[in-house]
Amino acid sequence: MSTHTLKANRRHPNADRDCIQVGHITFEFSRKNKTFALKACEAANAKDRSPLFTGFIEKGMHKELLRLASVFRQIEEKDNEPDKRIN
Repeated sequence: MSTHTLKANRRHPNADRDCIQVGHITFEFSRKNKTFALKACEAANAKDRSPLFTGFIEKGMHKELLRLASVFRQIEEKDNEPDKRIN
């Protein structure tokens, strides 16, 4: 997944890469190469912003991400509910 390394970003700054930030993680992906990288976007040092993980986008991954999003939504909605415990 050399499309996503720091060196590749410097050599080819206009390469086909898109980014979506989720919390402290940046999902960088290439539609052309069907690859992705997870990066720590708020790391203090540039050397620590290298990909934590890279891989190919495989069939069915979108369903797994939707399942994760559903769990996150449930957690967010639960946080918005009033506390029903009796003190």
